[in-house]
Amino acid sequence: MVMLPLLLLLSSSSPAWAFSVAPRRSPVAISSGDSRWCPVVAKEPSRLFSFDPFKKSYPSYRNHPSYSTTWKKNKSSLQLSGSSSSESSTTTTTSPTRIQEALAGLTVAFSLLSKAIACSAIVGVNPLVGLWSSVIMGITAPLIGSRAGVISGTAAVVIVPLSALTVTHGVEYMPLCIILSAILQGLFGVFNLAKTADLVSEEVLSGFLNGLGFILLFSQAKVFKAAKAGGALLPAVGMASLCFSIVQLLPLVTKAVPSSLVGLVVATGLGMMLKLPLATLESTAPAGTFSGGLSSLPSLIDFGQLRSMATSSSAVKLVMPAAISIMIIALVETLLAGKVVDDMTGKTDDADYDVPKRSVLAMSTGNLVSAFLGGFGGCGLIPQTVLNLKSGGGGPFSSISYALAMASFVLFFAPLVGKISEAALAGIMITVAYDTVAWSSSFKSIKAVMAKGGDGTRVQRLIDLFALGLSSYICYFGNLAVGIIGGVVAQRGLHSIFNRVSKD
Repeated sequence: MVMLPLLLLLSSSSPAWAFSVAPRRSPVAISSGDSRWCPVVAKEPSRLFSFDPFKKSYPSYRNHPSYSTTWKKNKSSLQLSGSSSSESSTTTTTSPTRIQEALAGLTVAFSLLSKAIACSAIVGVNPLVGLWSSVIMGITAPLIGSRAGVISGTAAVVIVPLSALTVTHGVEYMPLCIILSAILQGLFGVFNLAKTADLVSEEVLSGFLNGLGFILLFSQAKVFKAAKAGGALLPAVGMASLCFSIVQLLPLVTKAVPSSLVGLVVATGLGMMLKLPLATLESTAPAGTFSGGLSSLPSLIDFGQLRSMATSSSAVKLVMPAAISIMIIALVETLLAGKVVDDMTGKTDDADYDVPKRSVLAMSTGNLVSAFLGGFGGCGLIPQTVLNLKSGGGGPFSSISYALAMASFVLFFAPLVGKISEAALAGIMITVAYDTVAWSSSFKSIKAVMAKGGDGTRVQRLIDLFALGLSSYICYFGNLAVGIIGGVVAQRGLHSIFNRVSKD
């Protein structure tokens, strides 16, 4: 809580920073090629860069004439002034039909299936918990008034700080952590603090992605340690490598189906055909987890246990760091998901209420409901939001249809889900970790320091590189939320000092 006044204080200082959303490879998506986009905080929107380390190019909606921008610089700040034309957006020109939204929602549900299961495995809970968490988030967001077109569900960026808590202290602390995080999110919305997300610069975001990527990567070591103990290390490595390769290479051939789902099916199916001694979700889960039917519906948590934890100062103190981390990370991604919709459609939401504020409140409510039902909630998902728009969605019905499709996977197709091998899921998460690390932007910052000339002085570029390195270090070795805040404070503080010294 002490961080919120600090963020507000920073928001009034100079230099000012603004977000620009640009398409690039997703840090957390396990989905088809079309959905591999993520927000980029850029000080110069016209100089877009690809997230792909091999420098693949992606179509930019920022190239549209309605997004021409002019940057004005002075000694103390950077300001963005945008001019818009009367030309319509090339992405969404008319409101989607119900059929288009239903099909878009189905596509999104397929792209999120493996991700939700993998996130459950990381936290150490029933694999179906992630699916129900996505269902609840997908239903509550549009009903309460989140930005139309934004897809909400299970997010890997939320899972990382949560898993650090559950692995160390047990899953019984998960409901309290999510509830506290939801309450903080609700306060954030009530007091209209959404604008503080604009403080995160490109370098700090890249550092956050670097730390997150390596955390996700090394979190998969437990799968291979277990396989080694069971004498199945080589088969596990082989199936994980196969799944990784399919996810990376299939989009080069076709984007008609989510590559992660194909990777899971092929790696799991081949392992079954060869009768490899690989652990599956069903073999490592409690009996009856994947029976399907009404027995798979979520149940309420033990409110007596929750009450005892909530009234224990030691328990609250234990979960609060993770709750604050989840709150900050979820807010950033949810608000940026709304910016993606605005940019890709060429128009803002015409609702007669504060859409960012309502989006935050919707996320808070969804997390509360999910926690009461034993889930871990989630937030707005930028990759799935872009996939939704590209698939013909854009209205609230697409989010609801995605949630209903996900529920059908749990109720009617759970026995098939239980056959997925843990090695295949590890391959998925390794892919996510690889795509999360901001390779291109990190090398770009290093090259900017080494290059002569360019925008700003070398000292300013050194400050930016220092902020990237600092946030990367803190996010990996310390805390994700502290890494973001520390990077913002260090970068803005050093730039402010440099500007004052330059004036003298």
